[in-house]
Amino acid sequence: MADEITDLNKDIEEHVKGLEARKAELLERISKLNGRLRYKQYEKKALEPFLEQTKDVRVGPIRKNLRELEFRISTQAYTPKIEKDLVKQVKKLEAELGKVSEVEKARRKKMLVDGDIEQVLKEIASIEPELKKIRDELNDHYESMRSERKQAKKGIKSDHMVTLEDVAVFEKEE
Repeated sequence: MADEITDLNKDIEEHVKGLEARKAELLERISKLNGRLRYKQYEKKALEPFLEQTKDVRVGPIRKNLRELEFRISTQAYTPKIEKDLVKQVKKLEAELGKVSEVEKARRKKMLVDGDIEQVLKEIASIEPELKKIRDELNDHYESMRSERKQAKKGIKSDHMVTLEDVAVFEKEE
């Protein structure tokens, strides 16, 4: 009977150690994710002033005009003078597009950073329920271990069986 109890306690201790290891692993993962989240938030904050200054810059119309001009040059026949003027306009639009390409890159980067932040938050949210479940299970195990220790200190039998002698007082016949 005592061997069964010690085997049971060993099994419980191994289970608790496994839960503690998994808990530590999840906490380490959350810690790394929080570091990544902090970095992405700083990155977003660094982009915001530049994006605020350049919010009125429109890249789409410049790119559209450039494509239209290139299409017109490649599909229609013009006199050399008109074609030369169109090529100058293309170069001018390309230079303008080069100037605003930084704005476009910053906007794209902000979108990617926002996506990364959202992904990290989802990952953390998916880990938290498992972590809560492990913590609850560990608390239950610890509580049962505490109660067993208290019972052992008081001398209460842990085999969950109560003898009639423990419950009733016998009077001796004389």
